[in-house]
Amino acid sequence: MVEAGQAASVPKLPALPSRIVQVFVSPPRLFDALKERPVWIDVLLLIVIINVVVTATMPAEIQRRLIEQFLPAGADPAQLDQMVESGRTRGIVSSVIFTPIMIAVVAGVLMLAYNVILGGEAKFKQLFSATAHAYLIMTAGGLLMLGLIYAGSEQMVLSPALILPDLGDGFLARLLGAINVFSIWMCIVLGIGVSRIYPKRSAAGASTYLIVLYLVQASVTAAFLGLAMSAAG
Repeated sequence: MVEAGQAASVPKLPALPSRIVQVFVSPPRLFDALKERPVWIDVLLLIVIINVVVTATMPAEIQRRLIEQFLPAGADPAQLDQMVESGRTRGIVSSVIFTPIMIAVVAGVLMLAYNVILGGEAKFKQLFSATAHAYLIMTAGGLLMLGLIYAGSEQMVLSPALILPDLGDGFLARLLGAINVFSIWMCIVLGIGVSRIYPKRSAAGASTYLIVLYLVQASVTAAFLGLAMSAAG
């Protein structure tokens, strides 16, 4: 009877469409189910496909603006056109290869912090599954920004820099421009996932840990852009 009661208390794993909705509206319920059945193949395939579509359909002018940030002034337009075209191909390949790697790296960082350092007992598959589902938020952000670009927006990232347009081009402006609101949202949701996989850890603590790591990465990106702009100048 005890075993039957335990089986009844295990959350039923929803189908992929329901999981997509739950990651936005009910992440604790979703991660409770994923802890017991850490599926990931279907959601990873969906994310890769969407990333490939976003990259393949990104307007050439947007890709040109991204590349121009790393080139010296007065670069050969013909060479730039070639870089834009080859950049699209590289972007598609990167979406296929590096999306699973990025998710695995985040899951590995979580395992290092919560298993090795803090003595937890989660399996890598559980963390990979949680990270892959949380990554749906970033994917949705990419789709939203693509839609806004087609609607005429010149912004490529939904960042705090949008509400502080007069910061100039210093480090703070680059840092705020490198922060993606959807990335912060993903860190918060994944923090909830960590708290369900490790019941002794709080969602607030896990989210803070992830956000700090993300801000460190954004700071490195901002510093690199500054060096690239200085070299171009």
